[in-house]
Amino acid sequence: MTLENIYYIGQTIAVIAILASLGAIWVQMRQANRLAKLESTRMIWADAMVMLRSQVEDKEKADFLQRALFAGGEISDAEKTRLYLILASMFVGMENGFAMEQSGMIDDNFWPRMRASTHDYLKPERGRRWWAVARKRTFAPNPAFVAEIDAIVTEIEAALEEDVEKIYG
Repeated sequence: MTLENIYYIGQTIAVIAILASLGAIWVQMRQANRLAKLESTRMIWADAMVMLRSQVEDKEKADFLQRALFAGGEISDAEKTRLYLILASMFVGMENGFAMEQSGMIDDNFWPRMRASTHDYLKPERGRRWWAVARKRTFAPNPAFVAEIDAIVTEIEAALEEDVEKIYG
C-alpha cells in the first residue's frame, strides 16, 4: 500500500465522517422542530383553556354566556358589547392558532380540533350574527382566516337547513 492509497483512504473516511455528522445534525434539527411545534401547540391549548375557564369560572359568567350566546334571549346593549368582546378574544386566539398552523409552526392536529370547537360558538344564531359584524370590523385584515370561518358558517347553515328539511320536509 502506497502513501497515495493511504491518503485516499483517509480522505474517504473523512468524507464519510462529515456526511455522518451532517446526517446527525439533520436528525437533531428535525427533532428540535418537532418539539418546538408540540410546545407551541401546548401553549396555544393552555391559553385557550385559560380563556375558556375565565368565561365560566363563576356562576354569573357561565349564566351570562349561556343566556347571551346559547339561549338566544334578549340581552341589553351592554351585554351585547360584553359578548362581542368575549367572542372577539376567543376568535383572536383561534386566528393566531390558524396562522401558526398555516405556517407549519404547530402540530397538524391543532386546527381540525380548534375548527370543530368553533362550531360551538357559531351554531347559535347570535354567534353567526356576531361573526357577520366581526369578520368586517375585527378580522378583515386576515382574509385567509375570514374565509376559513366563513366556510365553517356555511357548513353550519347547510347542516341546520338539512335538519329543517328532515323535520318539515
